Amino acid sequence: MGGSLHAYGGGSFAVADGAVWFLGPGDAVLLQPLGSDPVVLLEGDGWAYGDLTPGPDGRLLAVRGNAERDEIVAVAEDGRVEVLVGSSGFLGHPRAAGDRLAFLEWDRDRMPWDGTRLMLAQTGAGHPPLPVAGGATESVVQPTWGPDGQLHFLSDRTGWWNLYRLADTGEVEAVAPLDADCAPAPWEGGYRSYALLPSGEAVLTVTDGISSELLVVGGDGRRRRIGTDLSSVKPYVAVLDSSVVVIGSTPTSAPALRACDLDGRSDAVPFPAAPPAPTPEPWHPLPPSVESVLVAGAEVRYLLHLPRATGPVPTLVRAHPGPTDGVPLRLDWSVQYFVSHGFAVAEPLYRGSTGRGRSFRKQLDRRWGELDVDDCTAVAEQLVVRGTARADAVFISGASAGGYTALRSACRPGPFVAATAVSAIIAPERWERSVPAWQQPHAAALRGPAGAVRPERVRCPVLVVHGSDDTITSAEDAMEFGAALAGRGAGETLLLDGGDHYLSDPRHRAAALAAELRFYGTVVPTLTR
Repeated sequence: MGGSLHAYGGGSFAVADGAVWFLGPGDAVLLQPLGSDPVVLLEGDGWAYGDLTPGPDGRLLAVRGNAERDEIVAVAEDGRVEVLVGSSGFLGHPRAAGDRLAFLEWDRDRMPWDGTRLMLAQTGAGHPPLPVAGGATESVVQPTWGPDGQLHFLSDRTGWWNLYRLADTGEVEAVAPLDADCAPAPWEGGYRSYALLPSGEAVLTVTDGISSELLVVGGDGRRRRIGTDLSSVKPYVAVLDSSVVVIGSTPTSAPALRACDLDGRSDAVPFPAAPPAPTPEPWHPLPPSVESVLVAGAEVRYLLHLPRATGPVPTLVRAHPGPTDGVPLRLDWSVQYFVSHGFAVAEPLYRGSTGRGRSFRKQLDRRWGELDVDDCTAVAEQLVVRGTARADAVFISGASAGGYTALRSACRPGPFVAATAVSAIIAPERWERSVPAWQQPHAAALRGPAGAVRPERVRCPVLVVHGSDDTITSAEDAMEFGAALAGRGAGETLLLDGGDHYLSDPRHRAAALAAELRFYGTVVPTLTR
């Protein structure tokens, strides 16, 4: 599968009657009728494609972009392309109903979680699209036409991403007011965090940044929870007959396709039904607990995974990426790798994370490398005081933006005796100039006085891990930084040949985990005894 729209892709396929549209290498557009081989309709033509969705006239709707502009196009089965909308800004999430086209537009100086405009156009009428919701300080995401023909969308106009609809009068009406987010930060195209039922009900994903749940909200405002065993739900919600199908997980099970019955059963079941496992799993993880610590008068929550050992244990604080990500309450085998080796693992939902509203998400602007470090440090210190963590064996790690948090933590006196930075951002100002245009406003908004991490200011040993083919952060910068640390006897490096920003290849991920565990053992030799 391909798709590199806005650097992070998303919405790389669309299912139509009897066929599937999808993106291949080089952003080629392919069509595969059921029972037939795929046909290439568009070769890579210099555009990046994404946000695929079926159009009402049998054509494919897609967003494509280049360095100067975005376009919404309709692609016919013979490969003919019609440009429906063009913009010098960014476009996303096109959805058509008859001759009406809804889509998102935002300026190149902001991110879609900062401010977007919901636009409405009448195709073929020759009239310019009109904004119907959103603006510079309101993030509208995921417009969808309901079975009743009304346009629905999520907006954070109250400080939370909630569901609204556009009434026939042009007024915006709240469907399900909640003091909770019903969407993640839109890093990719094609998110579907809710579904609209023929009954007039809506199925919503609701998150607090750690746990997620599925709510069915009726037209009368009544709510009921489905899939009650699920604690994490990805933003891909689909309705199939009387079930809602999601990618969901529990505290002790990894993400998988699950079906949630709308008519009665409360637990989610595997979809399709999985056969009984022939043997029990060799590792039975313990569910984590949700803990909290006060930092400057504010509550910072975190997930705490404990090994079966008692007493103070080596402890790893993991700073999530993004930083507009969350800390999903689900089975994560990378976490369990360290738990199985006797570590406690803490995952802070530090300020700047998604899931606790717009204000919480914006707190890290101009304070990156400060507040996130404060929060991770407070978690570690609390675990030492409690007797959970060994004071001589507290480590911090992070990937991407979390890698910068880990590195900034390594520059402070404090609880951490070693740090690991994977695919890390090292110099925010330089990174801002090198990232794709879509992400530059994010880098600019975050960058604050903390600045670049300088090797001479690092106070504890650091392991630098990077993939050679990372297109988001510079492997050259990382290796240069790691070499400077190694020259001072304060670090090690691991360059993974062919590795991408996410270390998507399981072999790269396994190598990184093994190197991290070994590294901690060299810093604290008693871990290996």
